[in-house]
Amino acid sequence: MLPSADPAGRVRALEELLGDPLDAANPVGHSAVLDADRQRELLPGGEELLSKAGLHHELVPTGLGGRLDRLDAPARLLRAVFRRDFSLGLGFGAASLVAAVAVWVHGSAAQRARIAELLLDGGRISVMFHDIAHGNDFSTSSVTAFPDGAGGLLLQGHKPVVTNAARAGALVVLARTGAGRAGGAHSAILVERARVPARTLRDLPRYRADGIRGCPVGGIEFAACPAPAEALLGTAGCGTEVMLRCLQITRPLIPAMALGCADTALRTVVELSGSGGADGVRSLDARYTRAAVAGAFLDLLLCDCLLLAAIRALHVAPGDSSMPAAAAKYLVPRVLQEAADDLAAILGPRVHREEGAYGTFRKHLRDLAGMPPGHAGAAASLASLLPQLPSLARRSWPVAEAAPDALFHADGPLPPWDPAALALAARHDPLAAALREAPARLGSRRTPLATLVRQLADELAMLGEECRRLPEGEPALLANPRGFALAERYTLLAAAGACLGVWQQGNQPADPVLLLGVLGRTAVRLGLPVPAEVADSAAAAMTEVLSRCARRRTLDLYDEPLAGGTTV
Repeated sequence: MLPSADPAGRVRALEELLGDPLDAANPVGHSAVLDADRQRELLPGGEELLSKAGLHHELVPTGLGGRLDRLDAPARLLRAVFRRDFSLGLGFGAASLVAAVAVWVHGSAAQRARIAELLLDGGRISVMFHDIAHGNDFSTSSVTAFPDGAGGLLLQGHKPVVTNAARAGALVVLARTGAGRAGGAHSAILVERARVPARTLRDLPRYRADGIRGCPVGGIEFAACPAPAEALLGTAGCGTEVMLRCLQITRPLIPAMALGCADTALRTVVELSGSGGADGVRSLDARYTRAAVAGAFLDLLLCDCLLLAAIRALHVAPGDSSMPAAAAKYLVPRVLQEAADDLAAILGPRVHREEGAYGTFRKHLRDLAGMPPGHAGAAASLASLLPQLPSLARRSWPVAEAAPDALFHADGPLPPWDPAALALAARHDPLAAALREAPARLGSRRTPLATLVRQLADELAMLGEECRRLPEGEPALLANPRGFALAERYTLLAAAGACLGVWQQGNQPADPVLLLGVLGRTAVRLGLPVPAEVADSAAAAMTEVLSRCARRRTLDLYDEPLAGGTTV
């Protein structure tokens, strides 16, 4: 069991337990992970090691016997696992956490107690919200539920892709219980294997995926599977609300964990290009290499700032957390995948090799591309932002309301997690507030950073003008290319606000040159001109990357020691 300390202390203890990933004899090192990935199997002994660490206790609230009291703790702990293997992190913990949240938020006391016992005993719970046959559109669910004549329901239908399907002791199922596509047509149901006849729930063959190859993914088929009234999560017909509320909590969590994959991908490319370059591999001295490495590092900091704010908002400002959560879910996977693609070009034809350090990079590149729930999930995140933009632009963005400082403290205390305080639509926008107030904090200085911050704040004001011309309360009219473009611009500005908030609280990137680089890349994505000095930030970023790699430190916001390195 990891020592009962602060999250940072538990992360360090877990990292040491996992050991040096470069050690060929390490059973959870890169070599062993690649061997398992080639066999499309979970890493042998990996889950046993995580169980020994008590990592499954991090998924269960403290009031139910676990250690989950702040949502950033499992995100940071599983990031350490994802630095080794996406499949292990997803299969052991992340998939169960995403499903269990529905029970922690909407389950009865009896349901919560049983699922807590399942997880604490080392079991799994899976979620059946998304349906890839319909582009992850839950409103066209292929699982239906009809009355059994005794006050309960009978489940019918199947889903071909469910993480941990055959291993799950319980399933959170979104089933159609009414007509139409609007709210009230679906219900969320907790199906527990031990409480249903075996013949009514059948495991389908394993699904063969190109990305995240080792994680056990299969299908589930229901054949008149009984679901008594007490199996409902919430009330009948509120399945859409259950799903949306849970997504608000889980949207930033898996991207926060998956940032560990990008960390390892970047570190691996530095190692390979630092050897001088061979057979088409660009050397570390090559202009493209230095630009791609520096850019990837700055992108990691950008993503981690947004994730930090999005996850802490669930505690600090739960009623206004829908915007940061959706922005993080859309932007982070996209930016991490772009950074990994840029790094792939450094390796040239060797990027296709499956062995050694090349194989490690290729695996993380593939896993990032397969991050669930894919493109449909990204579109859904933008769609959840769209209806909120007109009202926030009218009522929140022009108001001089400061963002809470506690939103941006990397290791600061958090108030208790209160799911009941969540709201599906935000009244205020803390990340926009952080960007709006940044020019005043910088004063009249005419530094490159101040100039760039004012440009970004002006861009937010222009976005506000466009959004105020949009109709309120008519989301269908917003779901068009123009509306999605506005939402995408918002995510970049929200990320800039998060970076400024983190910087102003004295966290990484504390170096204003690095902050200039992070914001400069954001401005370029927005099509804005940037000061010439932004180019100088690449050299500072490269120096920082090389220093951390040499000292075996993480390349994220936390700059933590890695196993096999020093603690300098």
